[in-house]
Amino acid sequence: MLEKIAHWLTRKPSLVLLIAVLLMIPSALGYVATRVNYDILSYIPADLPASRGEKLLEDPFNMAATNMLIVEGMPAGYANELVNEIKNVEGVSNALWLSNLVGVQLPVDMIPAQFRDMFFSGDATMMIIQYDHPGASNETMTAIGNVRKLCNEKCFLAGFSVVTKDTRDIMEGELPLFIGLAVLLGLVSLSLCLESTVLPAVLMLSIGVAVVYNLGTNVLMGEISFITKAIAAVLQLGVTVDYSIFLYHRYVAERPNYPDRRDAMAQAVLAAFRSLTGSSLTTIAGFLALCFMRMTLGRDLGIVMAKGVVLGVMTVILVLPSMLLAFDSLIEKHRHKILIPSFHKINLRIIRHHLFFVAAMAVIVPPALYASSRAEVYYQIDAPFRRLSPLS
Repeated sequence: MLEKIAHWLTRKPSLVLLIAVLLMIPSALGYVATRVNYDILSYIPADLPASRGEKLLEDPFNMAATNMLIVEGMPAGYANELVNEIKNVEGVSNALWLSNLVGVQLPVDMIPAQFRDMFFSGDATMMIIQYDHPGASNETMTAIGNVRKLCNEKCFLAGFSVVTKDTRDIMEGELPLFIGLAVLLGLVSLSLCLESTVLPAVLMLSIGVAVVYNLGTNVLMGEISFITKAIAAVLQLGVTVDYSIFLYHRYVAERPNYPDRRDAMAQAVLAAFRSLTGSSLTTIAGFLALCFMRMTLGRDLGIVMAKGVVLGVMTVILVLPSMLLAFDSLIEKHRHKILIPSFHKINLRIIRHHLFFVAAMAVIVPPALYASSRAEVYYQIDAPFRRLSPLS
């Protein structure tokens, strides 16, 4: 059965590529339709006290989406006008400041201490803003953006939903940048290791097809986390690129054995399927192990990445052979010497002096374990934003 599939794939490369391109259309639509969840708290187990407390804040108190707005060095009249404008923002349920309690005309020194300490610190004053919808909802994100438009450079928003808003904005703005950078660096590394200037682009194109399929089929999950969205494409590229290289090298090895290059590719597909099936299963198992985390963020990432590996192997077996056959003449025409030096002599030395390297490893492991135990881990989701302006 597999032999017949491999034979058909190598005889109909144009049809295979057409089908692959057509499948990218629903995948692209699925990617657009997939909701991205930026609420990290939604992945915490529901039985934890923090989850129950968050639920109580949201219902019945409707206070889960509450922000603090700090205004520095501005007169009371400005703060009073600002709080009234914020109340009229769509999605804002309430905005509370000193004027709601004692009036804006009363001098600060005459304000009761309990109110003064609550709303003032030096030349800064604080407002409390509540929203109609949950903290990570699209409506709240839009409302936060509209509130910021009303503020000047001396106003600073704080709160978990603000961190969520900043995370969302940075992700949407920088995701194409670091995916493009990953592709560029991948092309450079493949160009150094492979013997053709065209081949890296072909291999990267096949990986790109698999990534599009994976991101598009995420719509079947309903939503994915923003962390999964950020790393899935780059991680899939790094994990599955070896599969493409293996198929090509197997094809090159089979070429002298067959007068028809299509037969050589069919044999390469058979060999690649047997090898990649076993190799990919260990990777898939590793990602699926994340599904057993109590924090369901692991399940989200594990399913997406396991699916990405499966689709990566399928693309290598089903689509890449047609790509290689279609661009075979260009690949051969633009061949060059491998640019990285040979490690043959180094390999021989390692084998001959293997006892020395085993001893060296034994010496290195203890300090490495000690250093690892001393490495600090931070859990503050807002840590990356501390050097950024809240209004940037």
